[in-house]
Amino acid sequence: MEILSTDILVVGSGLAGMVSALEAEKAGLHILITGKFTIGSGTNTSLSNGAFSVANSLFSKEEHLKETFNSGKGLNHPGMVKTMIERGPDAMETLKGYGVSLVENRMGYFVERREGSASLPGVLLANPLKERVQNSSVRLLPGLVIFDLIVEEGEMRGAFGFFKDGRPCLIQSKAVILAAGGAGAIYRRNDNQRSALGDGYALALRAGLSLLDIEFIQFYPFVMAEPRLHTFILYPPYPKETRLLDEKGEDLLERLNFGEDLNRAIITRRDSLSFTLFEASRKGDIYFDLRRVPEETWEHYPLNFLRRSKFPFRDRPFLVAPAVHFCMGGVESDENGRTALPGLFAAGEAVWGVHGANRLGGNALTECAVFGILAGQSASEYARGREPNLFSEPSRRRWERKAEGYLRKSRGAFDPPIQILKDLKALSWRHAGPVREESLLKEGIEELTSIERRIEKVYPSTLKDLFRKRDLENAALILKAILRGSLARQESRGSFFRQDFPDQNDREWLRHTCCRFEKGELQITHRPVLET
Repeated sequence: MEILSTDILVVGSGLAGMVSALEAEKAGLHILITGKFTIGSGTNTSLSNGAFSVANSLFSKEEHLKETFNSGKGLNHPGMVKTMIERGPDAMETLKGYGVSLVENRMGYFVERREGSASLPGVLLANPLKERVQNSSVRLLPGLVIFDLIVEEGEMRGAFGFFKDGRPCLIQSKAVILAAGGAGAIYRRNDNQRSALGDGYALALRAGLSLLDIEFIQFYPFVMAEPRLHTFILYPPYPKETRLLDEKGEDLLERLNFGEDLNRAIITRRDSLSFTLFEASRKGDIYFDLRRVPEETWEHYPLNFLRRSKFPFRDRPFLVAPAVHFCMGGVESDENGRTALPGLFAAGEAVWGVHGANRLGGNALTECAVFGILAGQSASEYARGREPNLFSEPSRRRWERKAEGYLRKSRGAFDPPIQILKDLKALSWRHAGPVREESLLKEGIEELTSIERRIEKVYPSTLKDLFRKRDLENAALILKAILRGSLARQESRGSFFRQDFPDQNDREWLRHTCCRFEKGELQITHRPVLET
């Protein structure tokens, strides 16, 4: 068992994780950052559209506040929202100082790109931060997968995980920053990185923390659905010549009464468009048609990105469908990134509070930047001057036995983990997709119980199986929370749509879903909202 020691451990290496590590380093502390893959890559940051909703000369703080609360439908945490809006402009200056090139626009900032560049905006955002982290004193451990947070005497003590070569590892740390992203990849249709399987949520649940409003999942209506092509979200603005067609070649927007302006529809009616297209996709295929787009438009992003593919996007319509984009719920923290567990801080998509029942476009990256900075500062204040958290001999032996349990070999046949994951993703999409209702949710919970039994019988015969089994355990735990939270909430609000309860019900359901993991069981309760 390898034992490492650091002042602050950062779990996750997207925007929130990298910024928190860089901020904590300013205090002169030892920082260790881990990621399932290469630091700065393999995260949803690198797939983002590079847009930040932030107050500027064209977009006031009052407008930002109003738009964020309108999107959240009464479930936002007021203090978190106000902190993000107040700190947003300073966070943009911090990012610029780290080498990120930003340009002002109507609702904030976006990552600057060279004329004709076909690079994803998220890559242009992540690369300078990655370079800054690599040239800092922050220690990087890509491929170290955290399996458990270690809590002793009611405080964080560190974490336990495995290197990619199968070596178990204990990390002694004065503070931990949880920035492990969301859980979009537990769905069959999603535009997330394949590693976004709810690791951060599962770590928090098993450490004794609650998840709030985890049933609120944001879907985006136009995501690539062509077989053998990567799912890629088609961001606006769309060329005015773009058409949305059904399998008969008829105009789908007009037939569904969404008007002729696709850009206006995606801004004003994004969620209803997702719900409607999800229902339409059950009856037939949906196509994007770019054949009428002028040649010169293909020289600019995002169409120049499509040109890099061998697929004939310019010559024929191509399949699109709604897909999971973002998770609004998550770990509860205060305005400075502190969770209810002393020594544990959190930032990014893993955290609940800013978005409420739905996310305003551009707020995700702003949230990562603002609360990544604050979590890094708060963790360094907590860790500064504290004695190192040294594991006792009994504690080390206990984790050695646990490592042996994770590595226990199989003596019989079991379902391949990759097949179980496919089945779990299909279950998520079928029973907890954009449109939900009681019978489907109950069936999903029953089917999930069967999948959980299959997961229990998986004993790793290879190192890949070791990591895949933990992925399955995490994904199943979070899916159960989504299903049970969805079943309990008998209304529709924001991104959440119950077909059997199609109306928003403020009298009975203006409250938060609280999910807690106690004695191996998920407990669902509710609590009132804070005054907005």
